[in-house]
Amino acid sequence: MNSDLLQKLVKSQKYQILAEIKRSQGLSVAELCKRVNLSYMGVKQHCISLEKDGYLDTWRRPKGMGRPEKAYRLTARAQDFFPSEYTNLTCQILDSVLTVYGPAAPEKILFQIYQNQSAFLRGRIEGVTLEERARSLATWRAQEGYMAEYYFNPDVREHQIIEYHSPVLSILDRLPIVRELEEKLFENILQARVVRTEERISGLYKCFFTLIPTNGA
Repeated sequence: MNSDLLQKLVKSQKYQILAEIKRSQGLSVAELCKRVNLSYMGVKQHCISLEKDGYLDTWRRPKGMGRPEKAYRLTARAQDFFPSEYTNLTCQILDSVLTVYGPAAPEKILFQIYQNQSAFLRGRIEGVTLEERARSLATWRAQEGYMAEYYFNPDVREHQIIEYHSPVLSILDRLPIVRELEEKLFENILQARVVRTEERISGLYKCFFTLIPTNGA
């Protein structure tokens, strides 16, 4: 997508709708109205337009009582609206490195990149407790385009960082070691054991980093 066009779209009501759906399992028009502060008809018209352009699809979501309701979710094409800075070029570079230096070379380069990032972040992530450090890391990741949020489940006293987008998704799909490197990055920064899991449905990407304290933090 043209970068100038993308910048305009990011500021639009349509982008607000897409961003809210991206943070969910799918939303009805009524639910979107509450989140984006637009009229029912305004949201509905935007959703119809986005569906026509191939960025949304719909399904009938079961309700506790009554008929299933229509809900919208993202298609894979909607990922064009969210940051993926330089990933196409990076994939080409990694492919070239593989061709020139052999199959182990791309993983070695990625390992060094994540080591450098870990060293960079250790001096910038603030906080003493696990929650404070996790909130700080989630803020940094959000600024980098990961749509990250800190979440605490009081019922099981579980800390999580949940990410609704990955700017390096195409690299991750090509080189699965990125999953392990992300997990280790979080462990080094947060000084806790981390379990990384993914969820993908249609155009939905959701990554959970579950944080397990190692020292009662």
